[in-house]
Amino acid sequence: MATPSNKKADPITLGPDSLAWTHAGDNLQLLMAGTTLLLQVSHPVVGAGVGDHSVFKEDPWGRLKRTTEWGLRLMYGGEQGSPQAGRDLRELHRNIKGADAKGRKYFALDPEAYAWVHMTTYYAMITTQRLFGDKPFTASEEAQLLQEWVQQGRVLGIRDQDMPHSVPAFWEYFNNMVENRLENTDTARYLLDVSLSRVKKPPQLSLMPDWLWKRLYRQLGKGAKLTTYATLPPGLRKKFHVHWTGRLARRFERKRRTIRNLAKLVPPKVRYLPPAYLAVTGQLERFQPVIREAA
Repeated sequence: MATPSNKKADPITLGPDSLAWTHAGDNLQLLMAGTTLLLQVSHPVVGAGVGDHSVFKEDPWGRLKRTTEWGLRLMYGGEQGSPQAGRDLRELHRNIKGADAKGRKYFALDPEAYAWVHMTTYYAMITTQRLFGDKPFTASEEAQLLQEWVQQGRVLGIRDQDMPHSVPAFWEYFNNMVENRLENTDTARYLLDVSLSRVKKPPQLSLMPDWLWKRLYRQLGKGAKLTTYATLPPGLRKKFHVHWTGRLARRFERKRRTIRNLAKLVPPKVRYLPPAYLAVTGQLERFQPVIREAA
C-alpha cells in the first residue's frame, strides 16, 4: 500500500484563458509603474526593507530587469514553473528583516505587507484599463480578475485571510490601507523626488552622450510624474504633499486621450509581452518555449 504523501499540493496556476494573462502582459502597465511602486514602498515594512536591502538606487535598471523576469516566471511559468517561482521569491525575502528609522522591527514576509505588494498590482491593472485601454473592465470582469489575482496570490504563498475576495471588499481594504497604514516613507520620497527626475543611464545606451540622456530622461520623467500624480489615490497625494491642480488634471486628460488613441494603433506583437501576445492570438502550442525563454 502506498504511503500517503505529506507534501502540500501546489496551488492551481492561471492559464491563457484568464484575464490576468492578457492584462499583466500589456505594456500599457508600464504607465502605472511609478504609482504601483509608490503604493508598495509607502507601506512602512516594504519601504524599510527596500531602502535597507535593495540596490534600486545603485542599479535601477538591473533591478527592473530582475523584477520583470520574476513577474514572467510567476505569471507564465505553468503548473511547475509558477509555484516554484513563488517559493523562490519567498525564500529570497526570508532573511530581509531589520528595524526602520523609527525603531520598528520589520520582516519582508510580514503577511500584511506581502499581500499588499501583490494587491497593488490589481489596482494598477484595472486603473490602466480604465484610463488607457480600449475600454474599462465591466463589473463582472473586475470580479473575475480579482478572483484570478487571489489565486495568483496563493501561488505566491499569500494566505486567503490576507486578501479581499470581492470587489467591494477590495476597495474597502485598499482605502483603509491608504488612509491608515501607508506613510510618506523615505523610500517613497526618494522615488517621487529623485527617481522620477533623474536616474542612471541604462547600460544598453552606453554610447549615448550623458548630456543627451539627462535631457531625454528629464522629459520622460516629467510625463511619468504627471501620470503618477494623476493615478495616486487622493489620500496618498495628501500624505506626499502633492499639489494637484485643475491645470495638471487637464494636462493629464489630454495625455490620457492621446495614449488611448495611439494604443489602438500599436500592433499586438509590440503592445504585449511574448506570452501575453500568444495568449491574445491563441497560439497555445507556442506557450511553453516562450515562457522558458522569458524565465
